[in-house]
Amino acid sequence: MTEPNAASPTLAPSSGIGAPPSFTDRVRAIGEWARNHKIYIVVAVIAVILSVFWVFTQDVNPGTDDAEVDGHSIVISPRVPGYVEKMNIDDNTVVKTGDLMIQLDPADYQARVDQARAALAVAQARAASLKITVPFTVGTTTSATSAAEAQVAADEADLSRATTTYDRLSVSELKFAEANIAARKAEMDKADMDVKRTQSLAEQSEISHQQYDAYVAVSQVTRNDWIAAQQRLEATKREADAAKAAEDTARASVVRARAEVRESKAQELQSGVRKADYQSALADVQQAQATLDQTLLNLSYTQLRAPMNSMVTKRTVEPGQQFAAGQAMFVLVPLDKIWITANFKETQMAHVRAGQHVTVRVDAYDGKSFDGIVDSIASSTGSREALLPPENATGNFVKVVQRIPVKILVDRNSDSAAVLRPGMNVEAKIRTSAWIF
Repeated sequence: MTEPNAASPTLAPSSGIGAPPSFTDRVRAIGEWARNHKIYIVVAVIAVILSVFWVFTQDVNPGTDDAEVDGHSIVISPRVPGYVEKMNIDDNTVVKTGDLMIQLDPADYQARVDQARAALAVAQARAASLKITVPFTVGTTTSATSAAEAQVAADEADLSRATTTYDRLSVSELKFAEANIAARKAEMDKADMDVKRTQSLAEQSEISHQQYDAYVAVSQVTRNDWIAAQQRLEATKREADAAKAAEDTARASVVRARAEVRESKAQELQSGVRKADYQSALADVQQAQATLDQTLLNLSYTQLRAPMNSMVTKRTVEPGQQFAAGQAMFVLVPLDKIWITANFKETQMAHVRAGQHVTVRVDAYDGKSFDGIVDSIASSTGSREALLPPENATGNFVKVVQRIPVKILVDRNSDSAAVLRPGMNVEAKIRTSAWIF
């Protein structure tokens, strides 16, 4: 038998059935149950809080692991053709702005500079001589004749050099290039026959696949050598054509110079012509100066210097190798100018705006965090920019959530060892709402 509670009224007697409990008794019963089951209440409250947090943050602060580091790739190639004389770089070499990376053989370009300087000196001498003869009479025009004769000698020297160059290119070097093609063709044919002979042996396991691959590699190398020999022949032909054109130009210059001598002698008594000749000489000086400037510029192009702080990669250049103008040598990647390309689902883009803070975690550094900011959002989805975009105008269309690239600029981390390199996988989370932590 239980005692009545002091705060509750005495229960009235009944026929075996107790009176209904009072409000105070029910509150006390609930409090007693809560004390005995408080762990369940705490767990339920935490579950509710986490559920609300997940619902809001998944929609407001989107994140993705479909993201990677991007950067510039600058292909370095020479502006003038030449042989590689010196190389100060290798794969993964760090270079600073202005560092000398490649030195091409400057001998040919230095010779052209010297020739241009000589031509400028001749033009300046001619202009100076004509300037003196302008205020004088017919008798003083003899200096113009001397200058014209000197020009004849110079043009004849140029013609002699051009003829020698053309003969050398059209005879010896052209024949050498043709013989080189024949030799490379023979080597290629032999290598192809070796591949055909060893293919059946490799299929029958009479020789190892490694040996067969070696024959295939040799065949490819000989084919590349043959193609290179053909390209060299074409280059030699072009050089011969250019030398022929230079010879014709020099011959025309000789004819013109000799005509100028005859004209100068015929017009020695015409002082008025001297002034016109002087103006022409000034133009020749300007032209010679422009030619000299161009040759000096080409000479400077033999030194390939780093345009920015970067790292060398994809190096294909070797010392002694010949390169044509515009032929790729290697690639520079500036690691201080990188960004993140994160591909977010289109359903996550409702609150994404430029300028929002981003937390980037890098897989390579055990999830190390970097701070970033949304720079811009792509104008179309990634599938739309693909080489073969999907065609949805069909009867079997399936709706697929598309992804939109977002460009994220990353702050440089104080840890110098944590370098972000293009192609690294990262995870990005955009903070779109300030009140969500």
